[in-house]
Amino acid sequence: MKYDNLKLRQMLAAEYVLGTLRGGARRRFERLARGDIAIRSEIRFWESRLAGLAAGMEPKSPPPSVWFSLQHRIETSTPVVTPMRRPVPPPQPVRKADVSAPASPWRIVAGLATAAAVVVAVLIGTRVPLPGQPAAPVVAAAPVVTPAAVPPIYVSLLQLPESNMQWTLAVRPMADEVTAVASGAYPKLGEHSLELWLITDAGAVSLGLLPTAGEGKLKLPSGVSGAQLTLAVSLEPVGGSPTGQPTGPVLTSGPAIKAV
Repeated sequence: MKYDNLKLRQMLAAEYVLGTLRGGARRRFERLARGDIAIRSEIRFWESRLAGLAAGMEPKSPPPSVWFSLQHRIETSTPVVTPMRRPVPPPQPVRKADVSAPASPWRIVAGLATAAAVVVAVLIGTRVPLPGQPAAPVVAAAPVVTPAAVPPIYVSLLQLPESNMQWTLAVRPMADEVTAVASGAYPKLGEHSLELWLITDAGAVSLGLLPTAGEGKLKLPSGVSGAQLTLAVSLEPVGGSPTGQPTGPVLTSGPAIKAV
């Protein structure tokens, strides 16, 4: 299977998140994702897109007919085997000699053994020391370890119109870094560069030049946060905008959604 095909990766990532990718295909996709950052980014993207679907669905209980059907299948599919037994003899009349006869020594010993076993079980269960033995040491409870906070990650998928050029983006504010994985081609690129921008209330902030093939790292300003970020791509002269602001047309824009 050609996993380098963009549409195929997107489809498999979506099916993986939905749970419809099963069996050997799911295991192969998981092995591939462990060594491929682009596939992991696709998985995070679909998790962020599809997580809201489950939250908006109301839980529904199956009708009683479903349980009756299951019970009927279980009862009819498992044959009931009745073991053969000897007939139980009719009860014998109790004679006076039996009532007045004392209990045998073996029955007395068996009763004492049963009582001793119960006492031992209680002592073990409650950890009560026997007479003449020191009390068991008190073991201090293990300290509660609070798990460390997971650094936030934003994911985005930006595609240029009238082409199959696109980037899978992973924004990590704690590392001041943006990872961009490119795929496809932009026929109208010519002698130009494609620059990525972060749109803020104060204006557009350049994050650097996007790769046109493979993977690239871009610099993210410190202090970036929020429920989601807005990114944009502009067509600039070779080497990027000379003014620090977009000088060419903005080809595409979209949100970076907080996945973690």
